[in-house]
Amino acid sequence: MKNAKAGLFLILSQVGYGLFSLVWIIVALASFMMFDSPAALSDLRTMCIFIFLWLYPVGFLGSMIASWVLYHKRKFRKAVWIDLIPLLWVLTIAGFMVFA
Repeated sequence: MKNAKAGLFLILSQVGYGLFSLVWIIVALASFMMFDSPAALSDLRTMCIFIFLWLYPVGFLGSMIASWVLYHKRKFRKAVWIDLIPLLWVLTIAGFMVFA
């Protein structure tokens, strides 16, 4: 392994994000309930939250690929920072579940 700490961090964090995908599926399917009101389709905030929720797989896969490419280019610090991008979704959804 090129950098054991960075490699272990990437593996563990991405396994965690993968496990969080199980929670994301439930939240994403429940997100359709945001549109139970007829006025919800014209509400910009509701639409932004809906799109934000459904972009998690794109952020997860994109950051996973980018972080491993950076890792193999020996840019370990950038790889770790890019790998933290899906944490934005994880913390936001967890915050909604705790404070809702």
